[in-house]
Amino acid sequence: MADERKKCAHAACDCPADEGSKYCSAYCEGKGQTTTIDCDCGCPSCGSNI
Repeated sequence: MADERKKCAHAACDCPADEGSKYCSAYCEGKGQTTTIDCDCGCPSCGSNI
């Protein structure tokens, strides 16, 4: 269980956060706590494309 990573802090994103960060990408960090319906971070685990 030590390998489990926390979820990205952007509410609409389901990706794991990068090591040492609250977010998975610069996109999500830029969105911060902004409420959006979906995520366009482009990570494969999120299933969205930029």
